[in-house]
Amino acid sequence: MSDFGDDIKEAIEEVGTAITLEKESQVISGEYIVTKLNKQVTKPFIREFFVEAEFAYDSLSTVGDIVQIDVTGEHFILMNKTPALFENDVYLHSAVLYKANVSGEILRSSGETWENPEVHKQSTYEVVASDCYALITEPLFGGGVEEDEELGEIGLARNELYIPERYGILEGDRYRAISGEYYKVNAIKLRRFPGVLVCELSEDYR
Repeated sequence: MSDFGDDIKEAIEEVGTAITLEKESQVISGEYIVTKLNKQVTKPFIREFFVEAEFAYDSLSTVGDIVQIDVTGEHFILMNKTPALFENDVYLHSAVLYKANVSGEILRSSGETWENPEVHKQSTYEVVASDCYALITEPLFGGGVEEDEELGEIGLARNELYIPERYGILEGDRYRAISGEYYKVNAIKLRRFPGVLVCELSEDYR
């Protein structure tokens, strides 16, 4: 790397914000980012959840990482990371972060048991992953009822869950937020973002 990339890195560390990267099997501290205001700040979703950032050229971050802002404790999902080039060298990475407004557990059905007294069955679940940071929001586009939707699902509030793929969430899973809500994963959009899944949710009454 040329001195240019090192100069940019030094500037980011001087004026930027300290972060911690939460990956699948490790936590990395000591990196910095610079955040900037997006041009579409008049849109509520953009204003509340969307952050543009710049990482140093040698950042160990990858799409799907959770980025914690050390000074505030806020968590963000790294949605996109694009290298900026100068004379055939990467001198920084431009990135998009989505603010994680929820954390919780992913639960998967492990069968059914009879309640006491034996009047009906109750689904049982096992924890697949915990401390799963995500963004839950109303659908940004569309939101109509799917043709093959079960009748029992019609009329329930719909939300979208943006969650790192590495957590291993599947259709039919339950997402239990630490705030107490239960959501059922009805469908997963696999190709909207690399490394991050977009799940269609409904309230889970199972």
